[in-house]
Amino acid sequence: MTTEITAENTYAAIDLGSNSFHMAVANTTASHLQMIDKVRQPVRLGSGLDKNNNIDKPTMDRALECLAIFQQRLRGVPREQIRAVGTNTLRRARNAEKLNNAAEELLGIPIEIISGREEARLIYAGVTYGINDKNKRLVIDIGGGSTEFIIGTETKPLLMESINMGCVSATQRWFAAQSKPEKHFERAIRRSRLELQPLTKTYLKQGWDQCVGSSGTIKAAERILIETGLTDRGITRAALEEFIALLQKKGTSALDSLKSITDDRRAVILGGISVLLAAFRALDIDRMLVSHRALREGVIVDLAGHSLHTHVRKNAIEEMQRRFQVDNDQAKRVYHTAASLFEQVKKPWKMTRQHQTTLESACLLHEIGLSVSHVQYHKHGDYLLRHADMLGFSRREQRIIAALVRNHRRKISKDVMDQMSLSERTSYQRMLAVLRLSILFHRTRGMSDPPEMKVRTPENQLCLGISRQWLDDNPLTGADLFDEIKHLSALGLTLDIH
Repeated sequence: MTTEITAENTYAAIDLGSNSFHMAVANTTASHLQMIDKVRQPVRLGSGLDKNNNIDKPTMDRALECLAIFQQRLRGVPREQIRAVGTNTLRRARNAEKLNNAAEELLGIPIEIISGREEARLIYAGVTYGINDKNKRLVIDIGGGSTEFIIGTETKPLLMESINMGCVSATQRWFAAQSKPEKHFERAIRRSRLELQPLTKTYLKQGWDQCVGSSGTIKAAERILIETGLTDRGITRAALEEFIALLQKKGTSALDSLKSITDDRRAVILGGISVLLAAFRALDIDRMLVSHRALREGVIVDLAGHSLHTHVRKNAIEEMQRRFQVDNDQAKRVYHTAASLFEQVKKPWKMTRQHQTTLESACLLHEIGLSVSHVQYHKHGDYLLRHADMLGFSRREQRIIAALVRNHRRKISKDVMDQMSLSERTSYQRMLAVLRLSILFHRTRGMSDPPEMKVRTPENQLCLGISRQWLDDNPLTGADLFDEIKHLSALGLTLDIH
């Protein structure tokens, strides 16, 4: 029986890669992912970075034209069921925020710039979706600017790494400026193998039963090898070696007659194949199967399986708490109070479930900086959260959580808000007010209970109704509350205690 395609079970993913932008729209059920549309545009974002790592204007224009095309197809898909992720080039681009702001205006959602390991996790989720065997897999995904290596069993990744080399970057570095680029294969492969050295020993020790490749370079390589009669399915090391020997003998003009790849893929295939053969040699791979699922399918699986995504984020937070020896009891006390305050302000302040999960993360991690030093530990926590590799979180989410931790005590620094959009800044300030008040009520670390509070939020006011007797019994907290009036005024909020 065919499942009816409705807005409620339709999800969309946009992958802003270094070579191409991809969009996938899928219909989902409890057990099935049915692709109903796919669009690919060769934007070449990675080629558009200038010497200062800014995306140049022609490339920025191409990117926005592509997103405008995507926007038309996304009409009717609920905004909360669309996710746009940026990868290697946007991780590097200094003006990524400019593209993000314009994209958010076009699409109605922000671009989530994800870490390399988060990209690897999502790729693995896409490749392994619907596979029920117990094989241990090595998954390799060669993108425009990075290559991801994942070993996992079933749907659980065990090892994940992202290496800064891809088809666009390798082509630019080793082949683009050469009169006879085919002569530079061995040098390019050697340099790629050097990049792989840090993971080679660990991955070989872990081992795998099956190797699977995904994304454009690997799918194109399979088509080339089939067209040239070097394989009938998948990719073998022998076939790759033979094809490169053919190019070295006949020159890159041999690519011109190939009908299996497009012109835009032909322009970056030399770099892609050099990275691919380097991986085969470094990891002693004989044969690779090819998957037609990758990052965008993984994003949809993650979106549709919200409980799975929540589980990944929960694990990331718990790992940070363990690593930095957080007092979990105190963190939970703070969040319990924050959740109570949030429940009272969410409607008038138009706060969402996403805001609540961001606030929860900040509550649970606000003291991680204590593992470095008690002096200015809020600043240490900010640094750790900005630079940690937290699976399930985008860089934007980590940046906001880090900013909340930075300002959870003492004077409020407005510098952390410089890169936020107007809507982000407003919600951030409101989450920060709730966080600061919640921490303030738990300064005694469980020695006394917080008061019952009634909260009103007329205009830019935050009115707290607290028992006068409680304030008399807790003079230190009362003094802190009156100091907080001055601090919150920096956010444009008037704190009224009565």
